[in-house]
Amino acid sequence: MLTKHPLNKNWFFKQTSPSPSPSSPFSTFPSSTTTIPTSTSNTYLPTSQFPTVAHLDLLHHNLIPDPYIDQNELETLWVNEADWTYLNRDIEPLLSLSRDLDPDPTAPVPKTVLVFRGLDTFCTVYLNNKKILETKDMHMEYRVDVSDEAIREQGGPSELRLEFRNAIQVSREERERIGYKGNGGEVHFGGSERLFLRKAQFHWGWDWGPSINTCGPWKPIYIETYVSRVSSMLVTQEVSQDLKTAIVLIRGTVENPAQAARLEIEILDPEGQSVQTINPAVAVTEATGAFECTFEISNPRLWYPFLYGSQPLYTVKASLENQHVRTQALGLRRLKLLQHPLKDAKGLSFTFQINNISIFCGGSCWIPGDFILPRMTPQRYSDWVALAKSGNQTMIRVWGGGIVEDDAFYDACDREGVLVWQDFLFACGNYPASDDFCELVKAEAEQQVRRVGWHPSLVIWAGNNEDYMLANREWDPSDEKGPWDHTNFPARNIYERILPDVCERLAGDVPYWRSSPYGGAFANDPTVGDTHIWDVWHGKMSPYQDYKEYMGRFITEFGFESAPDLRTINKGITDPRERHSQSRTFDAHDKGPGNARRYGMYMSENFRYRMQPLPTYIYCSQFLQAQAMQYAYNLWRRCFRGPGNEICSGALVWQLNDIWPSTSWALVDVDLHRKAAFYVTKRALAPVVVGMERVVTKKPSYIVSSYLPEKGAVEVWVVNGTVETIETVLKFKAFDIEMGDDVALAKGDIEVRLLPNRSTDIAKVDIPRPDTTVIVAYLDEKSTSKRLARWVSWPEPLKYLRFNQKLNVTARVQDDRVILSTNAPVVGVVASVPIEEGEDAIWDDNLIDLVPGEEVEIAVKGLNGRKVMTRFLCDWELEDSK
Repeated sequence: MLTKHPLNKNWFFKQTSPSPSPSSPFSTFPSSTTTIPTSTSNTYLPTSQFPTVAHLDLLHHNLIPDPYIDQNELETLWVNEADWTYLNRDIEPLLSLSRDLDPDPTAPVPKTVLVFRGLDTFCTVYLNNKKILETKDMHMEYRVDVSDEAIREQGGPSELRLEFRNAIQVSREERERIGYKGNGGEVHFGGSERLFLRKAQFHWGWDWGPSINTCGPWKPIYIETYVSRVSSMLVTQEVSQDLKTAIVLIRGTVENPAQAARLEIEILDPEGQSVQTINPAVAVTEATGAFECTFEISNPRLWYPFLYGSQPLYTVKASLENQHVRTQALGLRRLKLLQHPLKDAKGLSFTFQINNISIFCGGSCWIPGDFILPRMTPQRYSDWVALAKSGNQTMIRVWGGGIVEDDAFYDACDREGVLVWQDFLFACGNYPASDDFCELVKAEAEQQVRRVGWHPSLVIWAGNNEDYMLANREWDPSDEKGPWDHTNFPARNIYERILPDVCERLAGDVPYWRSSPYGGAFANDPTVGDTHIWDVWHGKMSPYQDYKEYMGRFITEFGFESAPDLRTINKGITDPRERHSQSRTFDAHDKGPGNARRYGMYMSENFRYRMQPLPTYIYCSQFLQAQAMQYAYNLWRRCFRGPGNEICSGALVWQLNDIWPSTSWALVDVDLHRKAAFYVTKRALAPVVVGMERVVTKKPSYIVSSYLPEKGAVEVWVVNGTVETIETVLKFKAFDIEMGDDVALAKGDIEVRLLPNRSTDIAKVDIPRPDTTVIVAYLDEKSTSKRLARWVSWPEPLKYLRFNQKLNVTARVQDDRVILSTNAPVVGVVASVPIEEGEDAIWDDNLIDLVPGEEVEIAVKGLNGRKVMTRFLCDWELEDSK
């Protein structure tokens, strides 16, 4: 049988380069430690774990401060520009490993292969002082046949040495060798040198994280011994239009077919019972080892996104008797990307369809979970995906500036029923396209598509992140033929030739899309393809109320910054004197350009706020982000209007997660504290949603200024995201905001039949005294009176509102629930555990608007008898008035 011998013990490391030169950009900070500690350059030290990278091992030996804390990023920049060697002198004798496979001297001689799952990045590998490998792609797996006794020991342990050169220097050398065709303006974050090395681009630093350019054996290394093995297996599927039949095509290769046993392939159902076996054995081509077979499964159990059905997984099993068994999960589903003309809008739809159900893909973008990637574990991946699912997020976009994630991430998405949009690994730059660079990209893409492309959760491959958008002035859309190597956008060869060819051969039914964003007359055309919307917050800094005007067919990026939980700030900023929103350290943990101007502008336009004390500022920044997300998600989802009218079919916020203790666009901070916007997003993506938007009914005279138009009516719609028709009753109430008194409405209850999987416009309701009246809508199921959804509509801007001076919000704990109520209308109630009582509880909902006469229940985990405190908009004014 094939055996694996992990090489995860007895590793040592040391630094093998001099201090950074005075001209280094990492030596320009007066406070930076540019002298290399002697202990890292003279002596081999044991690694902290394996796999590993230099930052992790230096932290383990207390040779650097934690770069996630305070301004320690500056104190650790030298590590980015150092070279490192990893050494293992105690590897079990390779000759004995191969003989252990079968001691029979007449048996076939087994192969011995060293497998490097991932080396970060430019590495020369020596086995027993003989060079066996050079690598320059962090994202690739390398296999080296070491069966030749000339490179093996003759008796004792083997020595494996990995010599890493730093990515900064190598990438500059590659830029000089290949030549850069950009002008510098096409590169966002890091220098243009990062484009020339196949390494995770975020390691150069981004607008949400520091510069931590890791180096080392970041994935497992092991020895394989075998006579023959199933070296590749590509499983593709086609589910019939009526969903009653699935055709499964399995192609692959057997290594060393002349010595291989009979190959048997079978498919097991989700309970592990055999569905079908190819009998007799599958034919294997003797010369190449290629094999191919087809299965037909009747009445297949289909895999669905979690809001639409279950996630059964079959298993494909390929067996070489007594030699090797290879298995792979199989989720059967019919996948289509629909692009058709629309009834009521220009352009084309961009709609994912799973098992004949068109899906509104609400969700978020994923950045890598850690700069120091070996710290990521299957449990951490599982926790993040489960958290996204708990927020009703149907899709996660894996951003191209990171990595094609660990298998555990896609396994979790398969298990939880969360769809994946996967970028290829190019981001925000004008990449080279020399012949050798393109060959490397092709090999990398083939490996990655083979590795993760079979997952049922993965529904699209996109060529890059924002490269076409940045190259708009260099890009001639009419030139579809090329060649482009002499243009100022040579990477078109990668995105329009190499990657689509790889996907055509290997991706099965998963579509390829040239870029994100891409489509139409220009890269970010809102009427075709997908769109990134950054004229709100970035760009023009338009009001978030303008999200409606910026809507596209499928929005794959938009976002608003906010501060993390106070506990996370206290962990990231250790000096109490720096724990305020205008400190140097606080700013160092917000990498977003121009953030201070944006917070002040957006908050002052919309609501009364305070910069201090810090807990109040955190509340205000999170409230701001939540308000923006509420506008975007609800108005865009309204435009998913049913077959032929899918004007907007998805919205993926930038971003789901944080990578360090920081202020950023994340919905959830690095310690998994959910921000207020997480809950707003969760409600907006619920199976059934009621929405309201106030509309202008009277404009001020043209001869005056500084007066806003009157919005004396509200449009009401309902989204039914289920696949069933629902009979409902829509009810309204209204209140005077300052007094808390009922306000009579002319509109009574409305019975509404909600057609499946679309939004339905319901009514336009007049609002008495609209500048001082809050109106709430309740949607109940007709037959059971079960509350399906609610929405509270306020006059805007909120800064003009006068709240009741005796406003009293109560939070009553009852078992695993907290029941909120109020004596007068209140905006944005957040329940939490006081920080002095430890970690916060996990709340099922939060940031809730309340009106008199109602009780809103929130499920909660981990409260454990502790106190509950509440905050709400302008609560500090009540304190001031005491």
